[in-house]
Amino acid sequence: MNLTLNLDPAAIPDLTFASVQFANSETPWNLDILLYFGAAEVHSGKVRRLLTSGAIGSPIAERLELVRGFHEEINADLMEGGSRATAHDLIRFLRQLYAFADSQRVHPSRETVERIYCEWADYLYIRTLAKSNAQGSKAIAPLKMSAAYGYAATLGGLIDRVLERHSGIVELTKLSHGPKRKSPTSIQADKQNLEHTFIFGHMLQDVCDELTLENVRAAPLPIEITLRSGLRFLREEAPGIQPTERPDLHGRYHIANLRIEGELLMFIAQTGMNVSQAVATELRHYSYVSHLDGYQVKDYKARRSGIVLFEIFKDYRAHFERYLRWRHALFPKSIFLFPFISAKDTRQTKRFSNHRIRQVCLEIGIKYVAPRTLRNTRVNWLLRKSADPAITAEMAQHAQETLLGVYERPSMQRAAVETARFWSAADAQQGRTQSVAPGGCTGQPEVVPDALPGAPPPDCARASGCLWCENHRDVDSQDYVWALASYKRLKIVEVAKTSSPLVNQGIPPAQLSVGRINAKLGWYEQSSEVRAEWVAEAEARIEEGAYHPDFEVEILELEGRA
Repeated sequence: MNLTLNLDPAAIPDLTFASVQFANSETPWNLDILLYFGAAEVHSGKVRRLLTSGAIGSPIAERLELVRGFHEEINADLMEGGSRATAHDLIRFLRQLYAFADSQRVHPSRETVERIYCEWADYLYIRTLAKSNAQGSKAIAPLKMSAAYGYAATLGGLIDRVLERHSGIVELTKLSHGPKRKSPTSIQADKQNLEHTFIFGHMLQDVCDELTLENVRAAPLPIEITLRSGLRFLREEAPGIQPTERPDLHGRYHIANLRIEGELLMFIAQTGMNVSQAVATELRHYSYVSHLDGYQVKDYKARRSGIVLFEIFKDYRAHFERYLRWRHALFPKSIFLFPFISAKDTRQTKRFSNHRIRQVCLEIGIKYVAPRTLRNTRVNWLLRKSADPAITAEMAQHAQETLLGVYERPSMQRAAVETARFWSAADAQQGRTQSVAPGGCTGQPEVVPDALPGAPPPDCARASGCLWCENHRDVDSQDYVWALASYKRLKIVEVAKTSSPLVNQGIPPAQLSVGRINAKLGWYEQSSEVRAEWVAEAEARIEEGAYHPDFEVEILELEGRA
């Protein structure tokens, strides 16, 4: 290691994240640990004490500029409403990178970080080739290629922004993340998958039925829960519970949490929400609107024109309302739909850990079905029952591309039915038409009910008309988001080159198109961490002048650069 200059600790800028709230049991994030040799690999709960005592040494001056750049990028993203989980992952991967650099006795800086990153990626690649070794701790821990690529790509995006690179640094590595071929399931396997899910669902229903308000509050401990299958198990309060919330449960917090966890899993199976969304869902005064074979659930105050919070099947409504009454009686002051009680001062989003229902499954000998599997089973069951990807995609709140590309589980039974239907069709050439705008098309031009005055009407001739077409479909892909952002750039250039309209002429159609695209991009940004990254990447490409091929020539011509 070359001779380095130490930095006066008093000269270290604020590298914390003031916009992020932490529970008392959590260690606030602070990137100053990256300035110290050997600190990145120390547990976050211990590193602060070691830094204060001087056991780790002094901060290193040549690291400061790069660390400050990382902090500015992450903090700016958080201030603009970026995902806390994404920021947490970035900090975690930064610590891994710096721990690797420390093991190689090198200091990351703006001049050296690319080389260190590539060497770290090579180490991740070696881990993808490693085999599990139960003998000892000295063996390299194996890692899946998809995980290794995810680590490198996530951190690489941050490095690209800090160094203002024009190409992804992850492309310099050996790591890759190609689509995996899905193996089809046999008819028997399909039946077994559904059978396991039904058994698990019956168990959840029985647990919720048994843990009534009276039983949770006053039944003698331990409570015996009897399932419809005849299986039984006992539940009593876990020792040492000292929750921060104190509903009138007389030490029965673990029992109440068991029902909440069961209700949460049933809710995920019904709505298709992911765990983090469901756990963070706040309680509303719900309104139910009949839709297909169930209900669209909205906030009562906005039941006419408000957004759909989630969709449920018709038979679930009575159970859901019964749970709401149970929940209100025990937790009248909580704002969350699933108010888990924690033994520690933790955030709501960390209080679901899967362990309560999973332990029940172990005790009674049935297969535990994880939330992700519940969501996939719901989608595939809908697809098989309806045999219509469009209807299924609408109920699952996905584009058909997402439904078929991510959630669909190939099935020999469904394939046989679909093949027979295909060959019996009158015209095998009929299919989905190509949209003139980014995205897909499912039919004839039809204006959406909420089209703004002056908006370009759908006519299958102009891309702007697709933005207000009922049959236009967004696509769940990074390429589509990039295309949308590029088309937005085209419209912005058009607005800039258009003379200001007279007062009585209204808003130019191109400006209306920009607003419509902004709304679409805003939905992608808010819907998930992955989609938010797509939007950020697309906007970065546009800033760099890297436009989608579908619109590049047209944009350059308008800008006078073609």
